[in-house]
Amino acid sequence: MNELVNMVIPENIIFFDEQEELSSAYILEKISTRLYENDYVKESYIQAIKDRELIFPTGLNTTTFGIAIPHTDSKHVNEATIAVGILRHPVAFQEMGAEEVEVPVRLVFMLAIKEPDKQLETLQSVIALIENEDKMNALVHSKNEFDVIQLLN
Repeated sequence: MNELVNMVIPENIIFFDEQEELSSAYILEKISTRLYENDYVKESYIQAIKDRELIFPTGLNTTTFGIAIPHTDSKHVNEATIAVGILRHPVAFQEMGAEEVEVPVRLVFMLAIKEPDKQLETLQSVIALIENEDKMNALVHSKNEFDVIQLLN
C-alpha cells in the first residue's frame, strides 16, 4: 500500500462536483489531460486511455460503490503516478469483463505505469485499498486533496 501512497500526489487528484450529467468519456479526458499537463504522460496517453476503455472496460462493482481503474500501455507514460477522480455523483462506466453491464462509478484510479512489470503490483495495491470499505466511503466524502492523501497514508 505504501507504493500506492507515494504514487498519488495532490495535483493529480480531481474532484467532480458538477451537477450536470457527466460521462465516462469526459471523466477519462479530464483526468488523463491533467496527467499530461503535469508531464506524467505523453500526449498520446489521452487517446490511448479512452481507446483501451472502449475495448477493455475497467468498471468494478464493489460492496460500497462502483470504481474504475483505467490504464494503458507504458509507452505512453513519462513517470509513474496514479490520478484519483472523486465523483460526487455516480457516472456510468462499463463493467470489466461484462461490457453490457453499467457500473455507477464514484471513484476513478487512473494508473500511469512506467514499468510494465509493476502493473500487477500496482493493481493489487489498488484492489487492497478498494477492499477497505471505510476508506472507500471516506474517500468519496473527502473535501480536498490533503484529506485524500491522509486517507491513503
